[in-house]
Amino acid sequence: MKKSELINKYLKDIPKLDMSLLPTQVHRLNNLSAKYEIDLYCKRDDLTAFAFGGNKVRKLDYLIMDALATGYDSLITFGAVQSNWCRMTSAAGKVNGLDVFLVLSGGKPEKDTANLLLDKLAGADIEFIDSLERDDIIREVDRKIMELKDAGRKPYYMPVGGSVARGSLGYILAMAEILEYSENNEVVFRDIIVASGSAGTQAGLVAGQVIGGWQGRITGMAVSRNSDEQEQNVFDITKDTLDLVGYDYNEDLVRSLVKVDDNYLGEGYRMITAKCSQAIEDFVQYEGIFLDEVYTGKAAAGLTDYAERKKFSDEGSVLFIHTGGNVQLFE
Repeated sequence: MKKSELINKYLKDIPKLDMSLLPTQVHRLNNLSAKYEIDLYCKRDDLTAFAFGGNKVRKLDYLIMDALATGYDSLITFGAVQSNWCRMTSAAGKVNGLDVFLVLSGGKPEKDTANLLLDKLAGADIEFIDSLERDDIIREVDRKIMELKDAGRKPYYMPVGGSVARGSLGYILAMAEILEYSENNEVVFRDIIVASGSAGTQAGLVAGQVIGGWQGRITGMAVSRNSDEQEQNVFDITKDTLDLVGYDYNEDLVRSLVKVDDNYLGEGYRMITAKCSQAIEDFVQYEGIFLDEVYTGKAAAGLTDYAERKKFSDEGSVLFIHTGGNVQLFE
């Protein structure tokens, strides 16, 4: 059985929506391949199409199906004011008949721009909290949940980024798509580079790697926390995801496959770096592909630095996963 078929076997009985246009395209980046002397491809999860696209809709396909199947009448989640996750949740909930409640951190801006503008166009009910501390945000979310329940509502809570086991199923599916592309096109990927923020995207990829037995390296480029903390988050969600699909795994193997590099994080989340800016310019000027400053730009900074330092294998190709987020450029 092909590796892609083996992965799909574990997903076939788990219900999901089809908001995403899948599989997303994989194509070679010819100009950047020449510039950095690597065989570089890009998986275009910025082109999932729904609500300006991005990786989060893969997670929402599973999470919203679960909310509908279990009788919830609304969704509640949180994120930064310019959260891609909240933008896509706002649209996905409304499309499926669910009211959407958002708690956005960092205070209310003077002007609605980019993702916040789109949240409001999609009809989300929004509350702002000045604090950026996670405990304060969760406390406000809990208060809002109780308020909704007292009003007779049944809100379905989703952590930021949809980064729980059920949401991460979307990236087990993405791993199956990657392997199917390899099988059909005789392209051998040895490295996958992806932004690692709320951890669910990388966790789903690693879970897919475990099930399919792919012999390569997935590197998550940290965008919000140090590598030790992020590796633990990815590890925990990967285990939960494998448990959900019923796959028997070795914990030591899983841990060995979780790799996060925080050398391109800079001073922290949403803090742009010079390498990030340069990578964004390279991608648009060499390939016509726009990246954002929060996620994909920092992942591309790691990618280009690895290439310059000859950290990729000479025996295979490199795959960069574009997880979307370009709306951020308009804030």
